[in-house]
Order: sequence, then C-alpha cells, then structure tokens
Amino acid sequence: MDDKFIKELREISRDDRRRSEFMIQGLKETLQERKEEGILKRWIRRKKTEKKISQRFNQDPHSDQK
Repeated sequence: MDDKFIKELREISRDDRRRSEFMIQGLKETLQERKEEGILKRWIRRKKTEKKISQRFNQDPHSDQK
C-alpha cells in the first residue's frame, strides 16, 4: 500500500462504511501487485519475512527484553 492510500485511510472515520470498502480495495490492489511480481522478488520478500519471524522467536533467553 502506498503513502497516498494510507493518508486517505487515516482521513476516513472509523465508523464510516467507506473505510472498510476502501481497505478491501487497497488489499486487493496489494495482492494483485504481489501476484504480478517476479519469482525472485517474491522469494526475497518471503525470506525477509521468515528471517524477521525467526529472530523474534529465537531471541537470547538471557536477554533483558521481555
């Protein structure tokens, strides 16, 4: 989702029906863009996500962060 989409989403009230329709449309566009990406770009994005998840769950048990 681009910055313009996020800016417009923030301007719409949470109680407004347009907000949910706008979010659905934005998600559809994002999924379509990802579908049209090349194989290499999808693989790189997936590896970055896997790395973030593994770092989150494999933290040092002796660290002060909890």
